[in-house]
Amino acid sequence: MQLPIPLQTVLQDRYRLIDILGQGGFGRTYLAEDIGRFNELCALKELIPFQRKPDSLISAKQLFQKEASILYKIHHPQIPQFRATFEQDERLFLVQDYVEGKTYWKLLQEKQAKGKTFTEIEAIQLLQQILPVLAHLHIRGIIHRDISPDNIIRREIDSKPVLIDFGVVNEIATRIQAINPAVKTTVGKLGYAPIEQMQTGRAYASSDLYSLAVSIIVLLTGKQPPELFDDEQFIWNWQGWTKVSQEFAALLDRMLSYKPSDRYQSVAEVAKVLQSVATPQSPELQTPDSPQPLGALPTEQNFSLPATAPSQVNTIAIGRRPDELKPIITKKLQPTATKLSIWERWWAIALTFVAVALIAGGSSLLFVSWLLSQNNQVEPQTFPSPLISEPPTSN
Repeated sequence: MQLPIPLQTVLQDRYRLIDILGQGGFGRTYLAEDIGRFNELCALKELIPFQRKPDSLISAKQLFQKEASILYKIHHPQIPQFRATFEQDERLFLVQDYVEGKTYWKLLQEKQAKGKTFTEIEAIQLLQQILPVLAHLHIRGIIHRDISPDNIIRREIDSKPVLIDFGVVNEIATRIQAINPAVKTTVGKLGYAPIEQMQTGRAYASSDLYSLAVSIIVLLTGKQPPELFDDEQFIWNWQGWTKVSQEFAALLDRMLSYKPSDRYQSVAEVAKVLQSVATPQSPELQTPDSPQPLGALPTEQNFSLPATAPSQVNTIAIGRRPDELKPIITKKLQPTATKLSIWERWWAIALTFVAVALIAGGSSLLFVSWLLSQNNQVEPQTFPSPLISEPPTSN
């Protein structure tokens, strides 16, 4: 392999190398300053061809330009934007945005220093936020091939996960292997990449989902893949190192299936199951850090994970048979009182007024009759008039 380029070297009279961010079998990633853009930080990915023969170099350059033109058209807020490609000293470079933040591997190490690991809620949140990114890539025929905790950065400005180090380098390396069968390559990180990538270099959407599931169980357990994988039974023994719900464990186990045909075949399938898994089932899941619903994903199904809604399923008491519940339900459904129509209410009011008037009239007549009867019973009295004198009495 070629030696790293000395730091402070300026490439293309524009990119000053500051540091080496990473190095793998296919190349290196440098942190650089873009002198032509006010010393803005950027990432330079270098492709290191396997062979120095002219034919191999020509094939590598052609594939590099073809793949770079595809990646240049990708625009997603959680994918670093590709800026340019160039060649210098028989080295191929790709320029992309630099993402400020910490990798999830670094975040795991910080948690482990406090005796903690990622919780189920945090793992679900990561899945909900990264699945739309994978869907955006997969429908364009692009497979990441190298998903791992150190290739996912939690961006500092908004705490969203950003998928880095994918695409062109691994894709070109795989295709060069097909052109030159004598060249043996390994695509993806040992322990994170599925069997089809490690043996044949082929990768599918389910391959990325496998690597994503391995990354999740590493974050949940704090253990490296070799500590969790049983290479005799070809199964993952990870649940003893963490506590998650059975539904979430089943989701991850299927993503971790050894055979590609046994896994979920698309992001849409995973998201559909995750929708039910992410529904809070107990009060302890109701926290400020609860995962947010997954937005509409750019797939042919255009599925989405909506916000959690109350269940619409009727509740049935435990321990009762349906035939025992029938009289109870019928009784509850019967109305407690009969409601009168508006016309019936008006007629009732009118009849009430008539009744009151009749009673009042009858009472008045009785009272007047009683008074008259009392007056008829008084005897008349005669009073002498002072103006008339009595006639004289004869002797």
